[in-house]
Amino acid sequence: MNTEEKRKELERICGELDFPDEGTRAMLEAWDAVSGCPGAEQIFEKWIAAYGQDIHMDYKKALTEADGAAKEAKIHSYTAQLLLFLCLCEPLKQRYLERKIDLSIWRDSCKDLRWKLMECHKMYGVWGSFVAWWFPGFFDLTRFALGRLQFELIDFPAHYEAAGRKKPEGMTKAINVHIPSCGKLDMEECHDSYRRAAAFFSDAFLDGRCAFACWSWMLYSPHRTFLKPDSGVIRFMSEYDVYATGEDNGDLWRIFNREYDGRPDDLPEDTSMQRGYKNWLKEGHSAGCGEGLFYYGRPGFEPYWVF
Repeated sequence: MNTEEKRKELERICGELDFPDEGTRAMLEAWDAVSGCPGAEQIFEKWIAAYGQDIHMDYKKALTEADGAAKEAKIHSYTAQLLLFLCLCEPLKQRYLERKIDLSIWRDSCKDLRWKLMECHKMYGVWGSFVAWWFPGFFDLTRFALGRLQFELIDFPAHYEAAGRKKPEGMTKAINVHIPSCGKLDMEECHDSYRRAAAFFSDAFLDGRCAFACWSWMLYSPHRTFLKPDSGVIRFMSEYDVYATGEDNGDLWRIFNREYDGRPDDLPEDTSMQRGYKNWLKEGHSAGCGEGLFYYGRPGFEPYWVF
């Protein structure tokens, strides 16, 4: 595929993934810069070819070299890193076709590039991604977006039994849950995602029962103290048995779209979530995260399985 054909492909992919017009222009301009710089173009060609040979390629090295390409092409490293994965979206589609996986799942999974594009622009004013290390799970076919939520198969969390809980005999795996920043949480949409994930990963759970595990700032137990009972976060976390909670301000950027410098008075108050968190921090508290799990295994949505 020549440079112009690749550019047209990238424009089409941006459209399929609902990139905003300005974001699409930024990606195409970045491609023009890369393809116009022999050294940068060679790096991109190398890793596009490598992905065609092995979906489990060395993504860490690829991102490091993409940073080098960014310097040569005089574009932002965040832009170059997202552009690299954007170049892999069409080859990934071919992998889906080979494995007979519905292309709606490909689109939903690749749209994570859009969510991260928007986060990066809100945070830094740059069209790109500052968390491109997260993307490989989608491209090596271990993580999938199934409707509103994203999932991957993991070993059953060791912390669960350490916290005094009892797991089903013989259950060695769990379905890990990720919540992309693509709008409000609608619980009916989440329930549909859980159903789809239970079916998608059914081969790992031979008796029809499965476990959903989640580690997230959304499962921070003190939320009940300062968020409204009908908030999406409270409704989401209420369906999990949260068995571990820790304090950590590292995810506050997800709420405020800016790095937290320890001064709560300077934080915005544009949403009820931001206002609740700002007051909580001003009272001297910290943000945090939690680990939770629930069992699923009957027709319809029944988040807790009684053993």
